[in-house]
Amino acid sequence: MPLLYFFLYLVVEISALVWLGSAIGILWTVFVVIALSALGMVAIRSQGRRVLSELRSANAGRRSPGGAVADGALVALGSVLLTIPGLVSSVLGLLLMIPLTRALLRPVIARSAARRVETAVASGRTFPPGGFGPQGFGPRGFGAGHVVIDGDVMPDRGNSAPRDTRGVIDGTTGRDER
Repeated sequence: MPLLYFFLYLVVEISALVWLGSAIGILWTVFVVIALSALGMVAIRSQGRRVLSELRSANAGRRSPGGAVADGALVALGSVLLTIPGLVSSVLGLLLMIPLTRALLRPVIARSAARRVETAVASGRTFPPGGFGPQGFGPRGFGAGHVVIDGDVMPDRGNSAPRDTRGVIDGTTGRDER
């Protein structure tokens, strides 16, 4: 299935480039792609700083944390789309960098997250699996169901490199092996 999405992405991007190239010319198309890339880098920088300051103010209690996290997720998605080569992905990434567009998409993100949480709670799943607690992560804590063997890592004896034995003491006699 991911391969199908990749091929769909290629078809959409190539179609957009061919359409734009036939509409305005090849040189102008190259200019538009380069300009979108430069504009995207400026947007990533400015909106990244803005979202970080919003997250800090949400942490201090001056803003709702849900909106700041949703904005952060949308800016992160926009940044990824801007770094992917292509005309359509760049335009979508730039749209996600605009605060007005993010404000319009914020309720959609909130509903989607609420639906996922409801599904997880209804099915009894938690994140992380087993929840947080004194046992750590997992249904029975760290390494649940695994045997832990305490030991030392020794160098490979089949290695042709000379063995460094400085400071090694023989475990049976207590003598220095040098």
